[in-house]
Amino acid sequence: MMVLPEMTIGHTAYKTGSDIILSCSAQSKPAVSYKWMFNGAFLNEQSPQLSLQSTRENQTGSYACLAHNNVTLRFATLTTMIKIVEPISAVALNSDGKPPILDQSFTLRCEVTGPVDYIHWLMNSQLISLNNRTIFSTDNKTMVINPIQFSDRGEYICEAFNAVSNLTSMTYKLVVNFGPERPAVTSPDIAMTGQSVTFNCSASSQPLSQFSWFFNGSQVASGSVYETGPLTLASHGEYTCVAFNNITGRNSTVSKMLTVVAPVTMSIVKVIGAQPILNEKFSLTCETAGTVYSIHWMRNGWPLYADNRTDFSMNNNTLTFNSVQHSDNGDYQCSAYNPLSNMTSPEYRLTVNYGPERPVITSPDIAMTGHSVTFNCSASSQPLSQFSWFFNGSQVATGSVYKTSPLTLASLGEYTCVAFNNITGRNSTVSKMLTVIDPVTMATVKVIGAQPIADYMFTLTCETAGSIYSIHWMRNGWPLYADNRTDFSMNNNTLTFNSVQHSDNGDYQCSAYNPLSNMTSPDYRLTVNYGPDMPIITGPALGETGHSVIFNCSASSQPLSQFSWFFNGSQVASDSVYETGPLTLASHGEYTCVAFNNITGRNSTVSKMLTVVAPVTMSIVKVIGAQPILNEKFSLTCETAGTVYSIHWMRNGWPLYADNRKHFSMNNNTLTFNSVQHSDNGDYQCSAYNPLSNMTSPEYRLTVNYGPERPVITSPDIAMTGHSVTFNCSASS
Repeated sequence: MMVLPEMTIGHTAYKTGSDIILSCSAQSKPAVSYKWMFNGAFLNEQSPQLSLQSTRENQTGSYACLAHNNVTLRFATLTTMIKIVEPISAVALNSDGKPPILDQSFTLRCEVTGPVDYIHWLMNSQLISLNNRTIFSTDNKTMVINPIQFSDRGEYICEAFNAVSNLTSMTYKLVVNFGPERPAVTSPDIAMTGQSVTFNCSASSQPLSQFSWFFNGSQVASGSVYETGPLTLASHGEYTCVAFNNITGRNSTVSKMLTVVAPVTMSIVKVIGAQPILNEKFSLTCETAGTVYSIHWMRNGWPLYADNRTDFSMNNNTLTFNSVQHSDNGDYQCSAYNPLSNMTSPEYRLTVNYGPERPVITSPDIAMTGHSVTFNCSASSQPLSQFSWFFNGSQVATGSVYKTSPLTLASLGEYTCVAFNNITGRNSTVSKMLTVIDPVTMATVKVIGAQPIADYMFTLTCETAGSIYSIHWMRNGWPLYADNRTDFSMNNNTLTFNSVQHSDNGDYQCSAYNPLSNMTSPDYRLTVNYGPDMPIITGPALGETGHSVIFNCSASSQPLSQFSWFFNGSQVASDSVYETGPLTLASHGEYTCVAFNNITGRNSTVSKMLTVVAPVTMSIVKVIGAQPILNEKFSLTCETAGTVYSIHWMRNGWPLYADNRKHFSMNNNTLTFNSVQHSDNGDYQCSAYNPLSNMTSPEYRLTVNYGPERPVITSPDIAMTGHSVTFNCSASS
């Protein structure tokens, strides 16, 4: 028999106070008996199960089950180790009492209540491993960071483990203390008397630093901000900020120099010595009040710099022109500066005294008798010059303006202006010649010799009065120049046409000029006499008996022609228009117009033929011979009355033309059908024409006669006795 013992247990490690049942079983026949042992000693238990109640740590040890077969005398043993462990009840993470300071050693301890198998350290939820700055004690309960850095800031925990429990500490927030580093002071470097200044001191530090302020070695304030009272010049000096960290025990110091200045309160430009005179030395000074660091000069708002004629004193407060010029004129200012204030002087207007330079006379060079002339004299000068006027050596006026009395030809001569500057003691003189002339008082165009006749010589002259310098001719308002048919006399007062033409017609004027006046003549209308040219008759070439005809005769001619009318050699009227009486066929013939020019003595003739016709008074279509029968010849004629030039035929309102079954007579008055057909049925008309009248006949209805063709009987083919039958007979005809 084989004994296979089995012992089942839940765990190998248990918390103190746990209830544990150990079970043991073995396959055997007959059934085995059981015994239990603890650490080699038999227990008073012979059942397959061993019950351990409210276990304590002293129950930790080796438990064995013995199975024995009383028949086979065999036994089997199975052993297991049971561990009863106290659970971890508390875990605390603490420093060694020394705060974490940058670049120093720092220690954390993991304090555990209860048995510990192992400990884990975590920073910001990440497992911490050993490195060159982090060291753990043998039991892992102590972690040393040496030296501590900013990168070590974070949240730290430790986790303690044993066989039956684990526990995590509260978070330890590690903040690295440092500083203070070198403070920074924010404040102005310079300030004005009477103002207050605020100093701000800051320093990078953990925890925040405490601040103290010192001025020239004496403490004046506590706190990061120090505001002075109103400044005086005695407030100038060194301001020191001391930052102190009561955790690191360190301090750091920085100083700031404050410069105190008085504001600029005055700036004005003044002249040193004599007034400015052209080409002489001249100086300006800038008077100021207040603390002045620098002075700048401006001319007309633009900065001024030294050059070969302009110098500045060492401190820039004096400006000297070695040889003052007109180009130096302008508005001068000086600006006084310190770093906190400045002042610009009012403008000093520099005007350089000079002259007079050579005067300039403005006046006409020429004037008309009876008029006054005003002479203006000017000379560039500072201050303004005084003026005197002389005519032909004798003084006539004082002042820059001289107006003459009404001029005569004796007023011609030399007028002199003398300019005098009572500051420079200089004078300058200039003269002007005045020419006096008479005005143009007449200009008119007149004919010399005969009136203008086409192809003959013709001459116009320009009569004038007054002083004439030149004469110009115009035609229709446009300047006129000599050409191969037109000549001017030497002084331009005569215009000659060698062969006057129609193209010379127009309005002619002459203009007479002198430098002060001119006159243009009234228009002279030039109209060249000619003709008559070949007359033109307007009127009909055809006339109708009983009607009158009007003939108009015209001929190009200057002056207008006189007209006469002749019919078949006999004079019938004297006028450009001739109206006949009611025409008869005897009125047919040649009508002649004669045009006569009583200036040129010429005449010209033209004739016109008049044809007289009688009106069309009748047009009718009639049948010639037999009535129209199908397939036989049939003729229609157009009977007319009056003068007929042409006849036209129509069928149903449309023009009718000859074809292989129809033809017309020579004069178109007869229409013949060679074999008349049903298709020729319709309404026929003829129209008779002459150039002045026409007439269309009434309609003639053509219906072609034919038949009868084979009749057709309509009736029943069969009938009943006692009934009547109706027969219908029809034939196309």
